[in-house]
Amino acid sequence: MKITFNGHSQTEREVELSQQELFRLFEMMRQEFKDHITYCKFSGTYLSKAEKEIIDFCNSFSVDCEYQKDRVSFFNSILSEMKNPYQ
Repeated sequence: MKITFNGHSQTEREVELSQQELFRLFEMMRQEFKDHITYCKFSGTYLSKAEKEIIDFCNSFSVDCEYQKDRVSFFNSILSEMKNPYQ
């Protein structure tokens, strides 16, 4: 069967983010990172580039990245001290 159709055409849009929206985005990213470091195993055959970087970062501070309690405690301490620059 041969069909022809028009797909979704890409349009360029320009938006402006307020300080409040940037603040909200930063908090969403912070929460996503917390969720990732909490639930990712950081072991196995496939690790993303970001996960490898997280492992390297942990290793540079002698944090056992595969041990959830160490990893989560380490990053939660960092994130609690890291202030949102968009306040």
